[in-house]
Amino acid sequence: MVTNFSRKTLTGFTLLEIIVSISLFVIIILLMSDLYLVTQRAYNKNSAIAELTQNARVSLDRISRELRQASSIITTLPATDTEEGNPPPSQIFFQDGHNNSQTTYLRYYLNGADLMREHKAYYFDQEPLIYVTYNSVDQGGSPPREAILENYVVGEYFTDLKFWGTGGLINILLSLEKNQNNFSINTSIYSRNH
Repeated sequence: MVTNFSRKTLTGFTLLEIIVSISLFVIIILLMSDLYLVTQRAYNKNSAIAELTQNARVSLDRISRELRQASSIITTLPATDTEEGNPPPSQIFFQDGHNNSQTTYLRYYLNGADLMREHKAYYFDQEPLIYVTYNSVDQGGSPPREAILENYVVGEYFTDLKFWGTGGLINILLSLEKNQNNFSINTSIYSRNH
């Protein structure tokens, strides 16, 4: 039995049509993956900057609030951040003004990339429950002992911390970095007790 097929009745795709459709499909997939990667990078960058901003804001709020309440600032601060031979310190030490019944101190400093808050007190062996000023001396001329009451991380991703000011005005500079994204913020506050 011989069948006679006509070319007009055969249907299908030619090799050229298949190659063109596969090429278009590959181009669309590549464009979609590039769009996804660009979107993902933008999301990661915005997420990192948002985290840095939040870290800086919370840390700055905490430091500012406690400095405003400080009974006295112990750290000697230069008048400007560009004073020759007197760079701004990267930590600040001050008497806590929140609790007047006991004399305690706060210190903010960097430990690697972490901003630390240290709460401490000074005492003499004869009366360990009575806190004294950091520069006190006992009857024998000995300095007091130091007791760390708390020491914990306030914020992370810090690269720099600077303090300077004069006349009760304290300037604070915070710099942070995460995933090669940088963020810096500075502010000025007045200590209420100056």
